[in-house]
Amino acid sequence: MTKPTEDEIQSLERDHVAPNIVVASTSIAALLDGESILGSDGSYIKGRLNIPEYQRPYRWQIKHLQRLMNDLSECFSPPTNGTPIKHDFYLGSIIIHQSRPPRMRADFLNIIDGQQRLISLALLSYVQKQRNLAKGIELTSPESQAQALRNLRWLEKQSMPTVDFNRVNITLVVTRSEDDAYRFFETQNTGGIRLDGPSILKAHHLRGVPGQEQDTQARRWEAWGKLDDTMDSLMKARHWQRLKWRKLSSHRQPLKLREEIVEELAERTGQGQDLAYRTARVSHIGASQSLHVDSGYAMRQPLNTGTNAIHYFDYFHGLRRAVLIRRDDISLESFHQFYDKLIVQANGSVFLRKLFDCAVLLYVSQFGRQRLLEAGYWLFRVIFSPRLSNEKAVRESTAQSFVELNPVLDWIAYSYTHDELIETLQGFSYSIAERLDENGVKYRFVRTVQAYFSMSLNEPGEALHTNFDVELKQAITKMFKKHSSSLAGTK
Repeated sequence: MTKPTEDEIQSLERDHVAPNIVVASTSIAALLDGESILGSDGSYIKGRLNIPEYQRPYRWQIKHLQRLMNDLSECFSPPTNGTPIKHDFYLGSIIIHQSRPPRMRADFLNIIDGQQRLISLALLSYVQKQRNLAKGIELTSPESQAQALRNLRWLEKQSMPTVDFNRVNITLVVTRSEDDAYRFFETQNTGGIRLDGPSILKAHHLRGVPGQEQDTQARRWEAWGKLDDTMDSLMKARHWQRLKWRKLSSHRQPLKLREEIVEELAERTGQGQDLAYRTARVSHIGASQSLHVDSGYAMRQPLNTGTNAIHYFDYFHGLRRAVLIRRDDISLESFHQFYDKLIVQANGSVFLRKLFDCAVLLYVSQFGRQRLLEAGYWLFRVIFSPRLSNEKAVRESTAQSFVELNPVLDWIAYSYTHDELIETLQGFSYSIAERLDENGVKYRFVRTVQAYFSMSLNEPGEALHTNFDVELKQAITKMFKKHSSSLAGTK
């Protein structure tokens, strides 16, 4: 990374200046060594660097470290032509929230953005015997400690020029308001690993959690691991509805997709209690009545910032793992066999699979797991019909266009009972493209479906039967009756 001009630094400072925000141009050495740093408002920035427990762990891999080391080597290596490099190395912006914890005499400089780079440079300073700088950051997360140790061992084996950390410059953005600090965090990418949608959501909602609960909720969030597939289902359920249809950007447009995630699951959230919106069932028995409400959340419900959104994510991420990932629920054994064979392995389309996953989560959150196999069969017939209607490829846009014309997610959300939904799904009809290429994906998909449901198999070169869907509906009904009879016989 090259050094910016003085005008560029002044521009950075000017753009960041706002009430409660102080900007300073300084060096990594001054920051890690705990020096007093003169800010743009004439005050001095001083305190102990701290990584809040709810921040994501140190996760820079060797490839990220290698990139930074290459840039540093280029800047600090002895010149080959006898002319030394005069400019300093510019690392980018570091965002800090300055606060003083209760009963403490000194401020904490809580690192909001930049910890991956700061930890990496602290490790390098340790390797280069500048131990005073290496003490500038303390790691408490076991995951961070383990990754730091791996990176330290790698650095010890590298041939690096001596880095003058007084010449590694940064723009330090310091705020006394946590909201302002996270606002910068959400909107900036200052180097290193680009923030994804879930990371921005984490920052947004953790700052909406009461202080005494932040660490607990942060540990819960970290325990989830990757949230991409869960977020994909939630976004589809919330966007793909007829009453307020909204398109979703392609996975090939990650920045636009990230903006949509942040807008829907952070910026559009309100302020208030942890509320779950569920359909209530009232049973009337004579003059009395009883009320039953299922636990959990509704996929399309409004969300409030903080605990409400975190519990909503937790519920659907746990539901996805329980129903689609883990195999420890014996009652779902037949569904998992069907899912693995026809949804995962049958070459139906990864885009249709994602739509199917979304539909399953929406169904289970509304009707439970008891009759999931039957619902799965009929949802499969509807959602994977584009594989039979299209002459060739099923693209990402295919799934989106299909749901816009055939609002299968609405059929689930607006059905009061399982039986009402099944009736709607059975009434769905579609056209069939008869052409089959013996070596094509569509042919292999058709053969897999026919074999699974014990239908007559298409022979190589044979066109797809026009009555294929009639046979499929009959086969689904027959197979489910057989499954139900088998269950009844074991009781």
